[in-house]
Amino acid sequence: MAYASPSDVSILTRSLTSNSAFTGDTNPASADVATWLSSGCAIIESRIGSRGYGAIPITSPAYDFARQANAFYAAWLAELSIISARVSRDENTRDDRFKRAFETQMQMLDRLDLSRLGVTRSRHSPFPYAGGILQSNKDENEADTDIVQSRFKKGQFRNPEAGEPLGTSSS
Repeated sequence: MAYASPSDVSILTRSLTSNSAFTGDTNPASADVATWLSSGCAIIESRIGSRGYGAIPITSPAYDFARQANAFYAAWLAELSIISARVSRDENTRDDRFKRAFETQMQMLDRLDLSRLGVTRSRHSPFPYAGGILQSNKDENEADTDIVQSRFKKGQFRNPEAGEPLGTSSS
């Protein structure tokens, strides 16, 4: 389910629609726009999902932000689909502007603390947890049979032929 609708895209791309709506007869067709909206939604959700968040609910203030990003993505691909072969590489086209707008929205979305905007975390932090510094944390990790056990032990790489510093015992 996309955040935006084809009518959101047609507002941005009025020159591509008939009567401000995509149909089967417009270029691009309404089915194409629906596909681009779906793939744009997947990009947005994978980006926020990589930070541990679920889908943005319609009640969240961030929903309209995601809807606009989704519409920019579909507008970018709609404009790209009808680009003229006579356009030079360095020409600033409408699809370039929609692409930059989408990328800017995504960068801003990355910076938001979505948990304060009513988006729930679907999983814990995306950063790995290696254990704490307390002895109780270390004991808990050693007792956990599901955790990958360390291959390294304290003193494993000690050189037995090297002398010990004064005041230490060789254990």
